[in-house]
Amino acid sequence: MKIGAHYDTTYGTLWKDGTYFPRGTHVQVVGLHLDEGYCVRFPADVEGEPLETWEEWSETGFLAEFGTVEPPDPLAEAVIDEARAVLLDAEDGSHLHLHEGED
Repeated sequence: MKIGAHYDTTYGTLWKDGTYFPRGTHVQVVGLHLDEGYCVRFPADVEGEPLETWEEWSETGFLAEFGTVEPPDPLAEAVIDEARAVLLDAEDGSHLHLHEGED
């Protein structure tokens, strides 16, 4: 993993504000920290600021080589609605990873 390198996500990410990025979204690693993990920048802005999150080192499977992950079939709206309900009481900036296409 390298700062500045682009990767594909291996599962979807739903943000508390409702923004959803499916598996295969192209992201960029913009920071590394021994204790905190790595910072991923998504292809969107929130109030003029890049949408970024820190992922723990245990989540390195979240990223794959750029251009190697095929986007999934669309998720059922019921799945997204259920995930949004989980995030309803979460802090701002919270997100869930959704493992699309897994049985």
